[in-house]
This record gives sequence, C-alpha cells and structure tokens, in this order.
Amino acid sequence: MTLRIGFCGLTHLGETLRRASEIRGFDTAIGRPEECDIVFVTPDVEDHDDLSEVEKCMSWAVDLPIRIPVVLVSQVPPGFTRKWLKKRGNIFYQVDTIIMNRALERATLPERIIVGWDGWRASDLPKAYSTYLSAFGCPVIEMSYESAELSKLAINYYLAKQIEATNALAAVARHIGADWDQMIPGLRLDARIGPHAYLRPGEPNGHLLRDVRTIERLLKEANGCSTP
Repeated sequence: MTLRIGFCGLTHLGETLRRASEIRGFDTAIGRPEECDIVFVTPDVEDHDDLSEVEKCMSWAVDLPIRIPVVLVSQVPPGFTRKWLKKRGNIFYQVDTIIMNRALERATLPERIIVGWDGWRASDLPKAYSTYLSAFGCPVIEMSYESAELSKLAINYYLAKQIEATNALAAVARHIGADWDQMIPGLRLDARIGPHAYLRPGEPNGHLLRDVRTIERLLKEANGCSTP
C-alpha cells in the first residue's frame, strides 16, 4: 500500500518536499489528516525570533492520532522540538538542506537524511517513517533532537563562513593583481576544499545569515556560562 503523506505549512519548503514525495511514489492528495501515515510540519522560517507559524502547525499536529509520526522539517533553533514531547510522542526532526535554485533536485536526491528523535539509541524508527526514508536511497543518520537541530545550523554556518573567506581572498587577489577566477579551478580540485565549495564572491543568503546569528547567540550564551 502506498503511504499517505500529509503536510502542515505548504510554503516553499513544504511544497518542495510534497513534490519530492510524489516523485518518490507517495500519495500526497490526502483528504482528512487523520487518514495520513506521516505528517510533515514545514513552514518556512525567516527569523528564529518568529516561530509563530511553526508553533501553530505543531499545536495542530500534536492532536493527531499518536500512531501518526509527526516530522518537523522547519528551520528551528536547538531545543525547540523536544519541548513538544510534553504533549505527544512519535515526533521527529528532519534536517532540511535544500538550495533555493536546486530545491526539488536536492529534496528528491539528498546525499543523506539527518533525523533527530528521542528514541534513537534504544529503538527503531516507526515503520511508516522508515519506509518513507528508505525510498530516497541515501544514508539516514539518526541522533538526538538537539544534535539534528544544530546540524542544520552548522551546515549553514560553514557555508556562510566559506563565502566570508572567499570574499576576503578575492579582495586580496585584486589587491596584488591576481585573478581570482583563474584560481578557482585549482582550488576546487583540492579534495580538502572540493568541487562544490562556495568560491564565488558574494553575500550569504538570508537563511545562511539567520543560522549564523543563532550560532553566534548560542556561542555568547556558552561563553557566558563558562565565565567564572
């Protein structure tokens, strides 16, 4: 039987995941939510200071029958997902790593899927969710909620810092009369940097900057806790 996949928050992220689910053979033309086998919570988040749409969707999702896995994919700060366990079990956090200009490709052909949940050490994922994940034919890496939430931020933090380094090095190239475009092919062939590195100067997009701000806030909190 084909799994029935439901969504709450069909903004860009949700619509992309819905289309990827259809490509992978799942039914997303659902009537009532209680008829779903899995429900994904997917509102886009522009700023971690405003999670109102995610809160609204999660408040709705926790009232679904407990047999239905609820999978949060929205971009949230560490600690957000775990608090919903007070209201309901069978909740998961799945890291989104789509890129705006290649969103559907990335959602349909991910390199890996990172899943955070409460029982990752002691038990197996629910059958419906495990079936869904296996359809994408990539490694599934399980960890705690907080590790998965931070993984999303860490990915964007690394990417933003790549752009920052690229801008600095391109400025040095201009200063000394070097041609940065001539240098890029040689840099990409270094396995430690790689063919997909962000080596074109520019500005990080809003989602990268959102996660940089959150990481920097967490760093300040961590440093404050370690101060005698």
